Amino acid sequence: MTDEHERHVVFVTWKAGNAQAFEAAKRLGHHVTLIRSLLMEQAQNIDFDTSPYARFIDRVHVLKDATDPDALRARVQAVHRERPVDGFIASVDALVVPVARIAEELGVPFTDAAAAQAAKQKDRCREILAAAGVDSTRHAVVDGFEEAAAFAAVTGYPVVLKPARGSGSEGAHVIADQNQLADVLGRSDKGVYAAGILVEEYLSGRFLSAEIGLAQGRFLRLAVSERSTWHRHEALETGTTIPAGITADEHDRVMEFAEAVVGALGLRLGIFHIEVMLGADGMPRLIEVNPRIMGSCLPNLFRLAGGGDIFELLVRIHLGERIERGPSAFTRYATVRWFGAADTVPKPDRVPDLDWAAAEYGDRLHSLTVRFPDGDTLLPCRGNLGNFGEVQVVHADRAASIRIAEDIVAGMADRLGFEVTR
Repeated sequence: MTDEHERHVVFVTWKAGNAQAFEAAKRLGHHVTLIRSLLMEQAQNIDFDTSPYARFIDRVHVLKDATDPDALRARVQAVHRERPVDGFIASVDALVVPVARIAEELGVPFTDAAAAQAAKQKDRCREILAAAGVDSTRHAVVDGFEEAAAFAAVTGYPVVLKPARGSGSEGAHVIADQNQLADVLGRSDKGVYAAGILVEEYLSGRFLSAEIGLAQGRFLRLAVSERSTWHRHEALETGTTIPAGITADEHDRVMEFAEAVVGALGLRLGIFHIEVMLGADGMPRLIEVNPRIMGSCLPNLFRLAGGGDIFELLVRIHLGERIERGPSAFTRYATVRWFGAADTVPKPDRVPDLDWAAAEYGDRLHSLTVRFPDGDTLLPCRGNLGNFGEVQVVHADRAASIRIAEDIVAGMADRLGFEVTR
């Protein structure tokens, strides 16, 4: 006999780091099912089986490839027949839209499928926002160099080149001139741009992201984060600090803009990650919409900074609960810096000693991890999947939080003996 308050939550993900979300669902008293994706775990060098997820899961299903819509649909339907699903959670870009479509077929509340699809199709997203008067960033989907160069001739360089659909900064470039444009389009893997080549006007200012929830039609302002990028490849994100070092007025403007974006798209339900550029004129402009919770270790940064358990909030939102919560009141600054090889180098025989960082920085250092991928060579990191190291720092002072994280990355580069992205 089941508890009348126990509900069935189904996670579809290949992120072992979502163990905290599984734990939150179990702590709230729910039955937890996990659907994994073996091919993606292997492709991203994820060792799910050694993560602490198992004790929080009542039932696990391992698919060869959860991005195969037919395989995923068949498995979810079988799960639903055995025990009706009350809520879905998908925290990976490639799975949000398939899960949204299946949820609609089953009549289970979730993020709107058409809206999630539009959010991930970057040109379509910009068209919707322009029609709603929310954002008017100039953009075009082009076939190749000639059309991209024609666009840049109107807007001026630099311009931003990216896949029309994609994530993790893969295939994204800030293009300084026509020669670089020809070089990038001439040597890039055409598969990256299979959904089209999107060229956009370059936005300058402060790179921020708004973490915003939507539950029962009510917006929840969770955090504005500040982002860092690598000077040699500006499209590559190297880290985040929560909360951002901005004024209260700037915070409100960013949040109001994020709410307008989510509303115009009609995303309906969930926690969303909206990346924006706050210009010198004080106006936010859209970089991209992610119709899912912030990724990587950012939920943990949110907790370290004093924002609470965002995974518990995510579970409650997707189960349709009414959330009574004001804006987050942070007490600390939590910073992450990711790093990978700046250039092609031989992979070191072993991971350097990491104890020096804890000895030097004490409890200000929350974690430092280095995990090399398989193979004998480290390829240049030009997207999020190319990182092999991560450092998390928490401090009461924003500048100190950022400085310590950057100092540790510099120390790791010295110990590795080669330059890293930072």
